[in-house]
Formats: sequence, C-alpha cells, structure tokens
Amino acid sequence: MKIARALATSRLIWDRVMGPGYNKRVLRIGREFYAPFVHSVFGGRDVPPSASILDVGSGPGLITLLLAEEYSHAQVVGVDYSPRQVRAAQRLLSRETVANCTFEVGNAVDLPFKSESFAMVVSTFSISCWPDMRKGLEEIRRVLAQGGEAVIVDADSSSTQDEIRAFTRAYAEGSACRGLHEWFTRRFVFGPAVAITHGRAEELAREAGFESVEAEKRPGMPFFRLSLRK
Repeated sequence: MKIARALATSRLIWDRVMGPGYNKRVLRIGREFYAPFVHSVFGGRDVPPSASILDVGSGPGLITLLLAEEYSHAQVVGVDYSPRQVRAAQRLLSRETVANCTFEVGNAVDLPFKSESFAMVVSTFSISCWPDMRKGLEEIRRVLAQGGEAVIVDADSSSTQDEIRAFTRAYAEGSACRGLHEWFTRRFVFGPAVAITHGRAEELAREAGFESVEAEKRPGMPFFRLSLRK
C-alpha cells in the first residue's frame, strides 16, 4: 500500500509515466465526457463578475478550460505540481479561443497565491495524489475568499465493484490496452491504498478548519463530491 501511495504522489512518476497516459485518456474521451460532468458538478454557482476561480491539480487542462467556458465572466487559473502537465495544458490552451484561462506550476500543499484570492476553488481527481490531504485542504481554505465555495471530486474507495467496473470500462473504451487500463484504474485510482471514502474526506475537511461541509457519494458513480464553505 505504501508503494502505491508513493507512486500516486510522486512528481517524477507523474511527469514521466502516469501523466502522459492520463492526458491521452482525458483528451481522447474529451468534451463529450467532461463537459456534462463539469456542468453538473461545478456549474450554477454564484460567482461574481471578474472573480477568480482556482482549479487545483489541473492536469492536462481540459476541465479548467471547460470551467472557463462555464464561467466566462471570471478568470480561471489552473495549477499543477507537474511542469510537464502544465506545459500540456498550455498547449491545449493555445489551440482554443478561451481568453479567461491561465496555467501555472504550483503545489497543492503550498499554493502560490495570496489568502482569500479566489471566489471558488475546485479540484477533480487530485486530492488522492496530494502528499498531505489535510494540508492541501487547509491551503484551499486559506486562498478561498470569505463566503466562497470549494468543490472537490475524487474517487471513493467505498464504491462497489460494479460501479468501478462500469466506469473503468467506459473510461478505457477504444484503448488498445483496455485490460491494462481497467486494472490500473481499479488498483491505483479507486484502490484503498490511494483513494479515500467520502466520510474520510468530510473528516479531513473539518480538521482543515471548514465548518460548512457537505460530502456525498455520487449516485451510481464511484466518486464523492465535497462542498465546502468558509
């Protein structure tokens, strides 16, 4: 279990091994998969005009770009601790016509931003890769403006095998190494050595100082959503 956890939190592994493969899968399934997801999970929030939104663990940048489109009146910043992932996101951005989006290198447990800088903070499938989840949540609370909301989505290790299997099969559809992708996703994304339960996520958020905490497992899906307010 310690080996799996070390691999999931290693910058070198993400730069050289896991990141490139993850990026290919994200961009292959693309907007058709992620646009409805972003709208249903992150859409409809009351974000003031000209406010800033932070995406922690932005990876190849697709979700960040979709957020920028969803909130075209706001400035969206994606931050990732892997320089290679940030370069991949910037390449994706260069092919789009989205003007309210930027990417930069930064660590979730030591965010390079002033306190109360963002009206909204989001993170998707990233918290399980942080070396210290509570510290990362403390940092999110620090940079979140008073009255703002943080929304975090990640794999829920309490998910049923049927939920995980259905997701991994859809996620690996069309892959030349579908069987390997299914095994890797079950072991290193949803496995208890890396992922946490929605109940544990709620505990960590309260330990990080959030008083308003709502944690729910997505119905029929192997994910949890954590909604936090200062």
